[in-house]
Amino acid sequence: MMTALEFIHAELKRLHGMLDKAIVDLTPAQLHTVPASHPKANTLAWIFFHYARTEDNVVRFVLQNRRATVWAEGGYAEKLGLPPVAQGTGMSTADAQALRLKDVALFRDYMQKVWASTEDFVTRTDPTALDQVVTVKPLGEMPGVRALGQTCVSHGMAHAGEIELVRTLIGAGPAVGV
Repeated sequence: MMTALEFIHAELKRLHGMLDKAIVDLTPAQLHTVPASHPKANTLAWIFFHYARTEDNVVRFVLQNRRATVWAEGGYAEKLGLPPVAQGTGMSTADAQALRLKDVALFRDYMQKVWASTEDFVTRTDPTALDQVVTVKPLGEMPGVRALGQTCVSHGMAHAGEIELVRTLIGAGPAVGV
């Protein structure tokens, strides 16, 4: 029988593949288009930024005892001209819609390094270590395995569906048919 960590690992790999496929063919204009010009809609740039930063923060900072994130280690905030700490949670709609990925190739490089860091963590972690209770802001306290499953897998899959819808609304078409 598959363990919870094995399931999470398999789903993270599937999610990463979906996200990679969904961003690879987008133009900068498509990434920054507000779908249907809706005043509350998220751009694809914001969704990708938010999810990658969230996974990076949860896997590195939360689950690895405040380890520096890939974002911080790689100096991506400075290189991309984006907030050093923010991950999009709690960001106003106006700020989210204004977020720009000025160097898409560099941002994709960041995503790949986050995926690799997560892969390394999941393959090297003793599953019992994920029984430890951690705090995920703003969600509160939970076992590490739930932090990984809820804020990375479930949250990420919800955004993957959102990405598919936004791609359709902006005329890019679905990437993976979620």
